[in-house]
Amino acid sequence: MPKIHLSKVFWFTCLAVLVLSGSLAWLDQSGHFLQGLLGYSILLAVGAAIIYGGWKAVQGSRNITTAALVAFSVRLMIGVALTLLLPVIGYQDSAEHQAGYIYTDAYMRDNQAWNLAVSGEPISKAFSGNLPGDQYGGMLALSAIIYRFLSPDAHRPFMIIILGAVASACGVLCVWKAASSWFSEKTALLAAWIFALYPESVLLGSSQMREAIVIPMIAIAFYGLTKIQSHKPNGWFWVILSAIFLFPIQPLVSLISFVVLAGIWLFDPNTIQVLKKRQTILTIALMVSLLLVGLFVASSILVKLPSLQGSGPLNVYLTWFQQNFTFQSYLLERSSGIFQSLLESVGEQWRWLIILVYGIAQPVLPALVGDPSAAWSMRVIGFLRAAGWYALVLFLVYGTLGVLRDRHAARRFQLIWISIINWAWIMVSALNAGADQWDNPRYRAILVVWQVILAAWAFEWARTRRDAWLWRWLAVEVVFVGLFTEWYLGRYYPGFFHLDIKIMSVVILVICGLILLGGVIWDGVRKRKLSSKDNSL
Repeated sequence: MPKIHLSKVFWFTCLAVLVLSGSLAWLDQSGHFLQGLLGYSILLAVGAAIIYGGWKAVQGSRNITTAALVAFSVRLMIGVALTLLLPVIGYQDSAEHQAGYIYTDAYMRDNQAWNLAVSGEPISKAFSGNLPGDQYGGMLALSAIIYRFLSPDAHRPFMIIILGAVASACGVLCVWKAASSWFSEKTALLAAWIFALYPESVLLGSSQMREAIVIPMIAIAFYGLTKIQSHKPNGWFWVILSAIFLFPIQPLVSLISFVVLAGIWLFDPNTIQVLKKRQTILTIALMVSLLLVGLFVASSILVKLPSLQGSGPLNVYLTWFQQNFTFQSYLLERSSGIFQSLLESVGEQWRWLIILVYGIAQPVLPALVGDPSAAWSMRVIGFLRAAGWYALVLFLVYGTLGVLRDRHAARRFQLIWISIINWAWIMVSALNAGADQWDNPRYRAILVVWQVILAAWAFEWARTRRDAWLWRWLAVEVVFVGLFTEWYLGRYYPGFFHLDIKIMSVVILVICGLILLGGVIWDGVRKRKLSSKDNSL
């Protein structure tokens, strides 16, 4: 019976690969249908084999299979749709939109990858530092390899979208399996679905961006760590596999990811028990040594960048951050009316705080929706990205406070560590790219694996306890979004009631403070009533 089932799946997959390949070959407008059909068929067949291999490795259930296939399908469909429709529904004065790319970085990198693929020069040129489309070279090299061997006759950007969609499907499987080793099946499945459908991650996975590969690779590394902690040596295969892709594509993020994994290992309940017995000094020394090697490798790659040359391997990270903060804050001051108003009100010394708050709020939900100059397609995309972030951040705030409150959570220290990392990364992203409603959320989404883990735990924690604090934090968010909506509508539409930015900020702080203070008082009164009732009994 299992053989018959496997045979059905195999032939259905073959048929799906053929139909999908034919559709893509017809849609890519290359004018070479048969060559396109062959290239897409090979790539999709390899992708299907990779997803199936991942599914077998994690022993996937029917529910997670659905999530993985949805993740693949959504990213591929949106990627193809944007490529075809952006020249019509995007900005007419945008070179990337007219070429079918949503991101400027993807536009530059993908075209340079195609040029390298057909130039006859070695692929290693991608790592020379002479191609500005990719300062690290890994994603450019990977794209060029695919174009050179599977699409030498025509530039087919759909192929790189397929690559991201396949990686995302594998990431969903790994998030589910890793979360299953921590939480219940319901919570693990929720984490996988959030990972599969989080709008910022979907948009990145639907493009030719580095993050389309980086985000799933971090999930794969997390899965590998949980296998290692279960005393299964094949976990090292997944960790090493992710490192092979991560370091050439995004070395700094790779280093950060493995620091996070080291912390997760260190704060694991079993590790803590062993540490108490002083049996892991050598292991800790080895971990620290590996992290220092990773730090050196990442800095060696970064120091080759034109803007960082001469910084030195130890100072390169600080130089990189300072340069980005200065440039992005300059752009923010030029582009944002609300930033200029706040800066004039509170003074230059608070620039960093304004950028931090504004960056965390990006993309600002009412700003893009209310802007009459924005194309309707960009408004829809912006609304989905912002709504996804505002929904996720609610559970990040609530989850961070919830895990501090719950002293009996089985993985409390790991969740606290993840919370610290999440908020540190969110703030770094905000300060590093607060001016841009595209770069800041993109950087922030790189560590979305840890964000969905905390959010899924927080949702289940609130549901099982029927905790009122989730609704209180939701009320705070509604006040914040509602009053900012009023401010933007007043800015864009003359005659609409418009609060001064200083007054609006004070009103937001007062109302939100009253909501939170009221919750604390209500809980205190209720606790005293329950205590007196128990004493009377």
